[in-house]
Amino acid sequence: MAKVWRCTVCGHLHQGETPPEQCPVCGMGSDSFAAVAAEPAAMTATAADAGLFKELFAVFMPHAVAAHFPNALIPTIWLFLLLFATTALPSFESTAFYLLVMSLLAVPVTMATGLYDWKSRFDGVMTPLFRKKIFLSCQLLISLGLAVGLYWSNSGILQQHGGLFWLFLLLLVIALASVVLLGHYGAVLVFGAKRD
Repeated sequence: MAKVWRCTVCGHLHQGETPPEQCPVCGMGSDSFAAVAAEPAAMTATAADAGLFKELFAVFMPHAVAAHFPNALIPTIWLFLLLFATTALPSFESTAFYLLVMSLLAVPVTMATGLYDWKSRFDGVMTPLFRKKIFLSCQLLISLGLAVGLYWSNSGILQQHGGLFWLFLLLLVIALASVVLLGHYGAVLVFGAKRD
């Protein structure tokens, strides 16, 4: 059976006789890998014996939970904007706006929990992956903040189809692209780089 190696910086697991020359997730060298025992089965048994609440307390990841809110809300905003565009029902427009506000409120929580995880689980090591995630998080926060401000200060912005309308949509495109890329880089961090 091949050995399992864990990157001590990002936690990536590698199976093989020797550790990889470079971690595919965080980019650290082979010296950052340590051999690990078959701990997943032991952890599962311990967690099952501990009970649901003890297990949840022991392994709860606030950032993983918080990140799902903007990742779900922003595509839903687009759904309600499309429904408004096809039906002109004001309830769809107002729902899209309330979801936009909820997304804006969720992002600082997501950023704070992400920074905490980065500092506690990854020792705050600034790798290209974390640099991208921090940049995209800031971009998301700014685009959502500007979109809320534009909508709030320009009633009927979605009916005007002028420059502010297109700026509003551009900000929402940036927000959507940001959450897609943040989700992608989060998956790379958790599951490792895609192998061909």
